[in-house]
Amino acid sequence: MTIVIIEDEKDLGILMRNFLEKQLSSITPSTIKLFTTLSEGLLCIRELNPDWIFIDNNLPDGRGINEIEGIKERDTQGIGTKIVMMSAMTNLREEAFKRGADYFLDKPISFMEVQNILASLHK
Repeated sequence: MTIVIIEDEKDLGILMRNFLEKQLSSITPSTIKLFTTLSEGLLCIRELNPDWIFIDNNLPDGRGINEIEGIKERDTQGIGTKIVMMSAMTNLREEAFKRGADYFLDKPISFMEVQNILASLHK
């Protein structure tokens, strides 16, 4: 499983990466990449075509919500990339889903919610 995290709050990104690595280690071999800018993250997404993307909305070089549709369209291999939008702006929830997000995480992030999302892997 390949996961890309795009989060400009580096400490939060590291916490998420470590949490995901720990949670997934017993389930499936995983590669988890962390990026702090939208442009770096999108470049990696094009190269790796990941299974999961955790993307913040307010990034130094753009808004994650504006990239959801493009990411979904680029899923040329039909992997069914899952997108988790993360934002403190809860009013973006509906818009994120309209654009194709599969999940929405309110900030501050609850790792219990992340664990619930991971549980959906087994359904």
